[in-house]
Amino acid sequence: MEKKVSVVIPVYNGERYIKKTVSQILQSAWKRLEVIIVNDGSTDHSLNICKALQKEDDRIHIYTKENGGVVSARNYGADRADGDYLCFCDQDDIVDIQMYKKMAERMELDESDIGMCSTGRRINGKSSVFEQSEDACYEKEEVLSQLFLPLIFNGYAVPAPMGSANRYPHIWNCMFRMKFWKKYNFRFRVYVNFEDDLLMKLDTLSRADRVSTISYVGYYWRVNLKSETYSHKFVENIAEKQRQCYLDMRRCISRRVKDDFILDMFTKVTRCNQYLVAIHNLTSPVCKKNISFIRAYYRKSIYDSDFTADITARKYLKKGRIKPMILLPLLAGKLTLPSYLAEILLDYILLFSLHSQRLTMIERRLKMGKEERKKEKWRKKSE
Repeated sequence: MEKKVSVVIPVYNGERYIKKTVSQILQSAWKRLEVIIVNDGSTDHSLNICKALQKEDDRIHIYTKENGGVVSARNYGADRADGDYLCFCDQDDIVDIQMYKKMAERMELDESDIGMCSTGRRINGKSSVFEQSEDACYEKEEVLSQLFLPLIFNGYAVPAPMGSANRYPHIWNCMFRMKFWKKYNFRFRVYVNFEDDLLMKLDTLSRADRVSTISYVGYYWRVNLKSETYSHKFVENIAEKQRQCYLDMRRCISRRVKDDFILDMFTKVTRCNQYLVAIHNLTSPVCKKNISFIRAYYRKSIYDSDFTADITARKYLKKGRIKPMILLPLLAGKLTLPSYLAEILLDYILLFSLHSQRLTMIERRLKMGKEERKKEKWRKKSE
């Protein structure tokens, strides 16, 4: 008998795509599924759409709770899952019908704790490969060098013993063995915005003895510019929240990393990334500001006592990381207003590029390492 795969889908006002997303999962080549829909206080027709689907397929289980955000909805759904494997899916994304089958079979073969497939991105009806993994099984120290370190140093060529492939924090391309998940009682956490995937991936990779990856592109992330990911809220007291997030990440990393140089570089790289998030936070249209407010915000949220040491990590930036390559040198010179204005301009360019398939392909190639470009070229020839 096939082992059961539990798929948790948080839903909040997702009436536009939820029927397509769930219907696609139900067509999976791996038939022994349970689809756990967590209705997170939707105010549109999402719940009615899900109930109609449930009448047609008893593998769907629906739970309704007060709105608490995607983190609480994921935890709520995971607590109610009883499969042998656990996956997460966003309400507007696309799961290939072979994804769960290929991942479950690979994890059974390797007896791994986590499985990860390759991912694609769908923009304006067109799909492209985003994260290309390899068919491999990593154990113990290989998990550290090939998955863990490339994830925490994504975008930085830090001189550490690690693989060259880019690794991303997405959680929806992962399959977790339920025994492994329950053994450590994993929980999603968030401090500022959207760190939940990264924190979970660091937490689980820091505990895993064996991880399988597959080259098959099984999950397509639909770029929805109207989604919560692209809504630009203003986070109050961001510096303290970022500090707490850093300490949480540090706890995860310290389980696996003992080298002082790597730990120091982790601190510097993380702080540089947090500086960028802090500037982006300030450009929120919700936040009313003037020049005095902007300068005071930088002093409180960015120019702290460790700034001079931490900003040095910018010298390890990889080519193609356009925004950091522009903003971090401006910050290093404490050019407050120029960095703020540059963030506004770069954000505009990013949103424009997401509407252009050609520009997104250029962006992806800029971020690819030499080995990844070779794999991409070989993949296209094979097709």
